Amino acid sequence: MKSKQPLVVGVGLCALDYLIMVDRYPAIGAKIDAVDSDIQGGGPVPTAICALAKLGCRAAFIGKCGDDHDGREIIAGMQEFGVDTSGMVIDKNARSPRAFIWVEKGTGERTVVLDRCGIGELSPDQIKSEFLETCEYLLIDGREAEASLNAAAIAREHGAQVIFDAGSNRRHLGEILSSTDHLVGSASFARAIFPELPPLEAVRKLFNSGEYKAVVITLGGDGAVACSADGVILQPAFPVKVVDTTGAGDVFHGAYVYALSRGYDLAKRLKFAAAAAALKCSHIGGRKGIPSLEEVERLISDCR
Repeated sequence: MKSKQPLVVGVGLCALDYLIMVDRYPAIGAKIDAVDSDIQGGGPVPTAICALAKLGCRAAFIGKCGDDHDGREIIAGMQEFGVDTSGMVIDKNARSPRAFIWVEKGTGERTVVLDRCGIGELSPDQIKSEFLETCEYLLIDGREAEASLNAAAIAREHGAQVIFDAGSNRRHLGEILSSTDHLVGSASFARAIFPELPPLEAVRKLFNSGEYKAVVITLGGDGAVACSADGVILQPAFPVKVVDTTGAGDVFHGAYVYALSRGYDLAKRLKFAAAAAALKCSHIGGRKGIPSLEEVERLISDCR
């Protein structure tokens, strides 16, 4: 029997983020000094799952890392938020994924280089199905395509809803979209699918292209736009002092699923997720700025 508190499971890419903040992006061949730096757990789904855990959900993550320093940091970082990592696959012969991130001071814009050259993809037979048979929500990012499709099939068979973090065009995209209940994509994803359409039209066309409960497009500093059977909703961004945008979309996804699990309607889900994402931007990295439930609710209340 399922717990009264819904379980959210994430399947996707995990990495350790190496963050460097600079006054300006260096030109080729230049040498400059950093103004800040940090090392944090990263990856779209793991960061969203950490946000879910901090907000109060039961959360578990299934991914793959190496039996190395970075892998141990990846797992420990999620455990600090209370995430169940017992479904993690540890490859003793692999090097854990790493992301190298340059953040521009003042704008908070970042450039990311992902290094997953030392490890293969998570395979469907490496996933513990008991997580998927008992979860109520599954979050995937399409990075581990075959494993994500298998996870989605099992989860949906047992009544779970699947949320797809569509950051960019992925392998097996059509199959993933067919397995999706809530499509929450980036503006760049929407442009790749419908390059000629503005977000308000793209979100409506995306919604009409499949059997979704809702489609959301995140717009960075312009907020988010969503479409459901009730029509289109525009949610402005919350005003905050931006330090670093790394992980803002990931926290948005986690907060969206949290709000979904609480039965919020689409407009309230968007507002809650936008507030959580804005608060994250006040800190360097994707994890240190993850807000508490009280902080999200206070920002929403203050901006009424």
